[in-house]
Amino acid sequence: MKKAAVCLKDHSKLNYMKGVLKNKGLTYVSKDPQFVIAFGGDGSLLYSERKFPGVPKLLIKDSKRCNKCVGDNEETVLDLIRMNAYKITEAPKIEAVFNGDRMIAMNDIVIRNKTPNQAIRMEIWINGHKKHEEFLGDGLVISTPYGSTAYFKSITRTSFDEGIGIAFNNPIEEHGPVFLEGLERLKVKFLRGSAQITADNDPKIRTLKQGETISVGKAKEITKLINIKGF
Repeated sequence: MKKAAVCLKDHSKLNYMKGVLKNKGLTYVSKDPQFVIAFGGDGSLLYSERKFPGVPKLLIKDSKRCNKCVGDNEETVLDLIRMNAYKITEAPKIEAVFNGDRMIAMNDIVIRNKTPNQAIRMEIWINGHKKHEEFLGDGLVISTPYGSTAYFKSITRTSFDEGIGIAFNNPIEEHGPVFLEGLERLKVKFLRGSAQITADNDPKIRTLKQGETISVGKAKEITKLINIKGF
């Protein structure tokens, strides 16, 4: 891999990263990269995946917190890339479908009450079978395994390695997480109140109203991540 795009938390460092790439015999490009450097933290990775979906991502730390970065010495990491001392792994994504629209997430789909002082009331089905007669709370966090160490874990205090996890956010009645396997899908119907729907850290927010439904499940798209042994 020789051609790299760069997505940064601190945009003032773009020229610096261009110089590092050049010194390592790599080429900076803004279109059609062979791999993408997410230089920052977890948020930079999510942004880079939206901008260049499916292209292998290299996450280099330039943030106080980045649990999944391959390292914080960009020059050493890029030396290893140049020497082909890496492997590419795949991570599943999830999709949310509603009203003819589709959202894709690497980390999570979040359903949240639009009005902070009003809970939303929902019916929940899994694979066409009603799971709960009625759920009342602030919403749901539907997560991939990769994203399960983020918002999902902050609610459930756990993470997972396979399938799709559903966390119940601030429910009236205590409720543990639910997990989907394979091609199982979640369907939610809103009985009362409006909800906002987000995918990862995408600034685009959709709204669903009373009587509308949303379906969430595994997407056909995947994320490709560059891993380096020892980092």
